Amino acid sequence: LHMVYYNSWDAFEKAAEDIYAGAPDCARYSIKYRNCDAALVLKVTDNASCAKLRTEKLEDLKKIAHLHRKLAHAASNRAEPIKDLSPIFPESPKAEPAASEASEAKPPAPQQQTADKSKAKLRSKKRR
Repeated sequence: LHMVYYNSWDAFEKAAEDIYAGAPDCARYSIKYRNCDAALVLKVTDNASCAKLRTEKLEDLKKIAHLHRKLAHAASNRAEPIKDLSPIFPESPKAEPAASEASEAKPPAPQQQTADKSKAKLRSKKRR
């Protein structure tokens, strides 16, 4: 087993795609979160070679999602690429004017409604 830790994303992505292209039947990948050092470890292997990448960067999550789609496409043997999936990280909505927020009346919080119902039940039991 030939294992390599990569330092750059581009080199790891190319190695991962090559491993999947070389042996699509037995290639697999895993993503592991290491809580002790707050890092993600990605591993792609086909039992003959292994590519690993360790990252602590939040911006790499989008790259990981993109690689996941590429590998899922390769594993599914589809003719067309998987591109119509909803984005994992949706774009943040643009700030709306504060006037529209002030005009909307907010309903009472669910916790408040539950507390009011509990009090009402207690009162009805005391009356009996």
